[in-house]
Amino acid sequence: MSDLIVHQLPGAWGLPSISPFCLKLDLYLRIVDIPFQTVVDATPFRGPKGKLPWIEHEEKKIGDSGFIIEYVEKRFGRDANAGLSAAERAVSLAMRRLIEENLYWTMVHDRWMVEDNWRSFRKVVLGGVPMPLRLVIAPLARRGVRRQLQGHGLGLHTQDEIHAIGQRDISALADFLADKPFLMGEKATEIDAVAYGLLPNIMQVPITSPLKDEALKRATANALQVGEIPRSCAR
Repeated sequence: MSDLIVHQLPGAWGLPSISPFCLKLDLYLRIVDIPFQTVVDATPFRGPKGKLPWIEHEEKKIGDSGFIIEYVEKRFGRDANAGLSAAERAVSLAMRRLIEENLYWTMVHDRWMVEDNWRSFRKVVLGGVPMPLRLVIAPLARRGVRRQLQGHGLGLHTQDEIHAIGQRDISALADFLADKPFLMGEKATEIDAVAYGLLPNIMQVPITSPLKDEALKRATANALQVGEIPRSCAR
């Protein structure tokens, strides 16, 4: 049994986790072939940074998927980007920022701020919180997410503007992938784990969204079939 323990949010909609960052770490560890145990946490508050995923390993507790990956690379000597040139690593990092610092927040807006979507999403994201506490936490959590969106800047735009931003990001990723098997070429690298974390969380969630429509359209038009990545990388 592995002594690397990964804490993540629960799954739904056929996905191992409703968190893009938990899915990202799950696939990254499969790409670099490092065994791990998974512990599902209903809320992120136990983690060292108050968010998920986080890991326990050799009496260390590490939060944030990016810092966890850095730790794994140093501790286990595994680097999914080992075959990339310096220029390719730079491109990969830029795409990671597009996905995690921009497209991610358009997805958050869709889940938390669009009224019809929120009614169904809150049952999933807060499903592990017992009633009646859930009724108290739900509006507080939503208010906190609204503040985060406004602090990011995205939340200051109209809904149509936010969707247009996300659609352009999805289109850019699809154009870059084109007919390659993976984003950086013939082998899966860290950016594939990043993309897999977010895109199925847009495409497979049973909500109405222009982001979902754009992703599904581009998945049909080219090779944006991120749901196939885990099967080709499974340990």
